[in-house]
Amino acid sequence: MFAPILLAIFASLVPQVARADDRDVRFNDQIRPILSKHCIACHGPDEGDRQADLRLDNFDGATESAIVPGEADASDLIERIITDDVDLRMPPPDHAPSLTAEEVDLLRRWIDGGAQYERHWSFAPPRLAPVPSRESLPSDARVQNEIDSFIIDRFVDQGLSQNPAAEPAALIRRVSLDLTGLPPTAHSGEVRAAIDRYLSEPNPVHFGEVVDRLLNSPGYGEHWAAVWLDIARYADTVGYSGDETRDIWPWRDWLIRSLQANQSYRDMSIDMLAGDLLPDATDEQRLATAFHRNTLSNNEGGTNDEEFRVIAIKDRLSTTLNAWMGLTVRCAECHSHKYDPISQIEYYQLLDFFNQTADADHRDDRPKLEFKPEVDPAVTARLDAKIKSLRKKQSDQPPLWNELKPVKMSSRNGSEFELQSDNSILATGKNPKIEEYAFTFEVPEGTTLRAIRLEALPNIKYDGNVGRAPEGAFILSQIRLTRHEGENEIAMPFADAENDFNQVNQHAKTAIAETVESGGKKGWAVNHPVSGYKSRHEAIFELKEPLIAKSVTRFTVYLLHDPPWPRLNMGCVRISACDIENAALKYRKNELDPINREINDLIAESEAPVRVPIMEALPESGQREMFVMIRGNYQIHDERVSAKFPDAFPGHDDAADVDRLGLAKWLFEDDNPLTARVAVNRYWSRLMGIGLVETEEDFGTQGSPPSHPELLDFLAIQFRDGGWDVHELLKLIVMSASYQQSPATNQRAMQVDTRNRLLSRGPRIRLSAEVVRDQTLAVSGLLSSKVYGPPVYPPSPIKRVVNAFTGGMTWEESEGEDRYRRAIYTFLKRSSPHPLFETFDMSSREVCSMRRLRTNTPLQSFMTLNDVTFIEAARALADQMIASSAAGKYPDEEAMIADEIGFGLKQALYVPGDEQEIHTLQNLYLSSLSKYSSDIRLAAELVTDRQKTSDPTTLGDFERSRLARRASMTVVANVILNLDRFLNN
Repeated sequence: MFAPILLAIFASLVPQVARADDRDVRFNDQIRPILSKHCIACHGPDEGDRQADLRLDNFDGATESAIVPGEADASDLIERIITDDVDLRMPPPDHAPSLTAEEVDLLRRWIDGGAQYERHWSFAPPRLAPVPSRESLPSDARVQNEIDSFIIDRFVDQGLSQNPAAEPAALIRRVSLDLTGLPPTAHSGEVRAAIDRYLSEPNPVHFGEVVDRLLNSPGYGEHWAAVWLDIARYADTVGYSGDETRDIWPWRDWLIRSLQANQSYRDMSIDMLAGDLLPDATDEQRLATAFHRNTLSNNEGGTNDEEFRVIAIKDRLSTTLNAWMGLTVRCAECHSHKYDPISQIEYYQLLDFFNQTADADHRDDRPKLEFKPEVDPAVTARLDAKIKSLRKKQSDQPPLWNELKPVKMSSRNGSEFELQSDNSILATGKNPKIEEYAFTFEVPEGTTLRAIRLEALPNIKYDGNVGRAPEGAFILSQIRLTRHEGENEIAMPFADAENDFNQVNQHAKTAIAETVESGGKKGWAVNHPVSGYKSRHEAIFELKEPLIAKSVTRFTVYLLHDPPWPRLNMGCVRISACDIENAALKYRKNELDPINREINDLIAESEAPVRVPIMEALPESGQREMFVMIRGNYQIHDERVSAKFPDAFPGHDDAADVDRLGLAKWLFEDDNPLTARVAVNRYWSRLMGIGLVETEEDFGTQGSPPSHPELLDFLAIQFRDGGWDVHELLKLIVMSASYQQSPATNQRAMQVDTRNRLLSRGPRIRLSAEVVRDQTLAVSGLLSSKVYGPPVYPPSPIKRVVNAFTGGMTWEESEGEDRYRRAIYTFLKRSSPHPLFETFDMSSREVCSMRRLRTNTPLQSFMTLNDVTFIEAARALADQMIASSAAGKYPDEEAMIADEIGFGLKQALYVPGDEQEIHTLQNLYLSSLSKYSSDIRLAAELVTDRQKTSDPTTLGDFERSRLARRASMTVVANVILNLDRFLNN
């Protein structure tokens, strides 16, 4: 009798137990990934590509025919998943892999529990969860702020324990590199004093002082700007096949200044997206909008400007939502998003926010802002005073050049000319693709002409530029001079040529000489790194034989423009003559008219603005219409739409705010669920090596879920409610015990937390391309502290012509301190980035890049072992190592070498090397010394400038010994700069 009763009781309990288990199935954590992986591509929000009219991404659609809540066995979804009939089985074998038994079981339990859907975690507003109490954590846990409570609470469940704190010196190196991109040895003043206090007495208060000083040090803005340059797809060229230079570096400097001043994340973002639309917008705020003028421009002949304008605005929309909301939207260009709640119509409604700007893939990149780069007022005053003094001195001297007035002006292909009151010649009328100017002059009897001067003069007709092209450029391919004898013209060849300025890295330094020969595709170009095409420039051409006028004589100067690109003709020129022997040589030596040259150089340095592409709204009367583009084709229109925020996200439809400024403000509304999360995740990733959400670029349904959702929301709310203060966010993270842990690991941690997602140990990550280079230069003492200004051209592994297909540029290495400036200032040509950047995983900046994927390749070691910059740094570090023992007293040479090597390791790693390291490097030094002592040429090749060195075999014994010693220590220094500990943090 008891058996049936017990059986009945047991039977009644089974469903209750199952339902309890069913409640344990979490839709967002367990079910959504299954549906996204196997089902949503065909049965999701994209109505245009939805199969069988079945929608599985929401409750209403799924329960219409596929799911019976509470009854898994009665649900078609389960039946179609488990059937043996290959024609009926879902998903089809050629579409996605079949579900595993565990996945099927999860779906059954979820359906039996009611098939409850949840809103995707990232589309719901952040929620402040209770911070785990100190009492709930292990008694020996180090909890320095709320971050630690969340982290420890999570990994304790996995049987993990908190790592010990990192050694103080190692921690200082970590935080210095993380916050400034520079090693501790690069800092001085207040930063160095704070570091010393912490090292002598390590405690949280002293560490906090170090963090504060680092956040306010000059290196902070330069380091964190690199993150935004990736997002902004910043480069110094326009992209596509021509990839011409673009003067947009003042925006990079604005970015550094904004970061350095700790402008709030919100305000800085609004300035970048819509600074031009702010009330009483300043030039700085208008300059900020160059963020979205980093889009590519196609200047190739025969391309359609409207096509590439549309491509550019689509890129701006994609970049905006990706950078600030972590959403991918480009697939909605052709059809509704297959995974996230953005329809095709909503995509084009969003695109309309960016459709109403004045830029339109113009060759000259207009509209532009004339922006004068920041210059120290004291420097400006000094330059102005010097110019005034030089001009007075010049006026007291007889004129060197005789300005010539033409008696005839003509052209080959239709250009017209106007003679100006200062004897300059202004080209007007049509601007042909290829053109040759011909200017005829008349000189009196007795004149001797040995050289002519050609001036390229800025003119208001060409927007203050020297050339007639929309961007202000010109390229002079060839210059000829002929003497008239009756109806004949006798060629008067030139012997030499010199000029005041060659366009850096656009054409070879010999280009001016080529203009006096046959003429070629290079020629003379004058894009100045500061003044662009707005400075006066001159070239001197010395005749092989003087032109001696035995009677009134006419001669003609021909200026040919036949460059790789069309219509690069000079705008306004003036021609003068002189009777001075070796004029070009004297000019080259600055012996010819040095005062005038100095005046022109000072003017270019002190007055010339840079014209930077910016965003500018179209007037209301000139607004463009926006249509849904069928299959994304800009030529095929569907229904007309206007700017509107997507329905799935908080927003407003106030017509006054439906513009870029309204969009920028919408991103920062309190109920926007994504902006704060995406921002804090980005900063967390840079400090911890991986984001709380690993897929920084995708917070949508296909992205990875957060490893610590409560912590992510806590940080997001703190950041938002704290005024979007980046300094405070970074300090909060680095002050946590979780950040300050030792990176050492153990077998249990490697099994359970292989990729350190649970933060069971401190971060240890390979340094970024910029930091690899900057740290190397810093520890060697070569790094320049110069900030801002035009891009520079540091040594490249090879002397190379980049983009030779279109005439290209020759990489002419910078001299002086520009050779050793921080990597962020390196000229970046999209079609051929510096090899260091390519090798160490930086994108070519053609599209927005939210994170860099780290690789580990042999090419990286080839770069750091053999690149010119790293060899020069090794030499400089070796010199420091040798000098470090100069004042010491040692029992023997072995002890001295050990001390020098120890100095090098401490300089590079900020922690002393161990005995084994020093012993190994000592052996390397001795073997190298033996080799270089027997082959002094090899030693000289490693440590001296080949162009300046004399024959090393002629040196005396002492000098040979010093050379071999320096070369041997350079080898050791080179190894130190390649240690795994040096290239990782």
